[in-house]
Amino acid sequence: MAQAKKHARQLDADFLTQPAGEVAAVLIRAQQAVFRRAWAHYRKAADEDPEALHDLRVELRRLRVWLRLSRDVVRTRKSTRRRLKALARASSPRRDHEVMLELLDRVTQDAECADVAARIGRLADEHCPADGDLAFDVKPGLKPRGRKGTVPFGRWFANQVTTMTEHIEQDLSSGQSGFHAARIQVKHLRYLLEPMHEPFTVVEPTLADLKAIQDWLGDLHDLAVFRAHLADYAGWLLADALPAPLARPGKQARPLSQTFAGVRDDTIRLSAWQNAQFEAMWRDWETRRPALEKRLYIARNRLISDLEKAAPAPN
Repeated sequence: MAQAKKHARQLDADFLTQPAGEVAAVLIRAQQAVFRRAWAHYRKAADEDPEALHDLRVELRRLRVWLRLSRDVVRTRKSTRRRLKALARASSPRRDHEVMLELLDRVTQDAECADVAARIGRLADEHCPADGDLAFDVKPGLKPRGRKGTVPFGRWFANQVTTMTEHIEQDLSSGQSGFHAARIQVKHLRYLLEPMHEPFTVVEPTLADLKAIQDWLGDLHDLAVFRAHLADYAGWLLADALPAPLARPGKQARPLSQTFAGVRDDTIRLSAWQNAQFEAMWRDWETRRPALEKRLYIARNRLISDLEKAAPAPN
């Protein structure tokens, strides 16, 4: 929670010993307020601020992650959760399109792929998601309230951190088949830890390490998504090139064969670029991963130790 790093200031000094549901409800209310400010800014400045949509989506994700992680200790209004989910889905296509264009800019820096990447970038404008206004009513709100009989927040929080780091370790050990799941867990762990930024100093470097891991895995994921979109790109190129030979009478066997061959060759070049980029980035990641993981687990253990010292379990 970017602004939610200060959320812990809203908690009582002994919040670690208080019921997890009550404390989590306070943090959710605080993040709901941050999300509403981001929504208001987007509605007012989306045309002038290119980051407004991105900022909105980030705060929305932070809120939804806390809702998911705390569902065992906090009750919230189901209809509002559904509306938040619908907003997340509705805002995805436009943001995904922006990410795709950023990646195509990288492709244009490769001499062999520059021309085809530029053409795809031009065609992407024709396939851009509609600019329809996002719809969301901030009321009624989530109205978070703690469930009865929940464990102390410190114990609940420590269990969440332990479980999530175990999932990250398991997913990363799966290699290329698990890095996307690990990326999601890393992002969620960041959002879980952010409110504890001020009470526990160990969180500061941990957030930096989690951001570094998230960025590495995010870049790998973007390349994997680019690979998945190659079929779409090939279709765009073919649809753009076919009308010219088909507009002429006759069989036009040679021009049509050349058109298909050109798209085939362009697709091969793009797939080669993606494979080279992914493999190089994966090797770099595998080199850096052990040190990042080690620091993460050391910080996890230190944080849990700090939690136990701040709120020792009753005898």
